[in-house]
This record gives sequence, structure tokens and C-alpha cells, in this order.
Amino acid sequence: MEHYELLLPTDRSIVTRVEGFLRSIPAVEELPPQRRFNVIVATMEAVTNAVVHGNRSDTTKQVEIRVEVADDAIRVRVRDYGSGFDASDLPDPRLKENLLREGGRGVFLMRSLVDDVSFVPSDPGTEVVLTINR
Repeated sequence: MEHYELLLPTDRSIVTRVEGFLRSIPAVEELPPQRRFNVIVATMEAVTNAVVHGNRSDTTKQVEIRVEVADDAIRVRVRDYGSGFDASDLPDPRLKENLLREGGRGVFLMRSLVDDVSFVPSDPGTEVVLTINR
């Protein structure tokens, strides 16, 4: 299994570094164009959530991105150091009462772009695991 890691400061501007990091990984670059685009967008969303919601823009905290490449899948792990959250408690952005809400679509978007999304409580923080089957 291959491993790649990127540690980033908690700052919204770091999201622009995600694409270059992922595209430097041969297994990601070898994905069909639409699948590659999906994993990049899902990871950018996970990183944005880690900065804004997880670390609450606290510049003393970091965001970790780890990529594991196995024969069967690519797993992207994005970890924040915040207080954590319950993903099952998120409102469905497709419901009428949520359509005009400003936020709340990120997790839905991630789930629609990759094969599996899971949330692993860490101490402290949360790790989002994006799985892309190969």
C-alpha cells in the first residue's frame, strides 16, 4: 500500500493546494477524468469543512490529508482537530425546508461524488474517509 500525507494550516486559502497534492499521486492521476474530478472536489469539500466547521478557523490547529492507495481502492482521509460532530444529525438538503439554507450541502455532495464516505471520531476531532473504488 502506498501512503501520501499533507499537513496544512487552518486557513481557507489552503483548499487551492488540494488539487495539486492529489494530482501528484499516480493512482489518482490514472483515474478516468470524471472520477478524478469527483475525488478532487469531494476532498476540497472535506478540507473546507475541516477548516470552517471542524477547526472553526482556529489557526493554531492543522488539517491533515492522508491518502492510502491499495489495489482495490483509494482512501482519502481528512482530519480536523475540532470538537467533532454527528454526521447522522445533518439535515437533508433536498427537503423543502432546507432548500434555501446557506450551508448543509457539503456532506451530501461528498456522498454523491465518491463510493463511500465515513466519519471517524478522533480525540480530538473528526476524520472524514472518502473511498474511491478502483
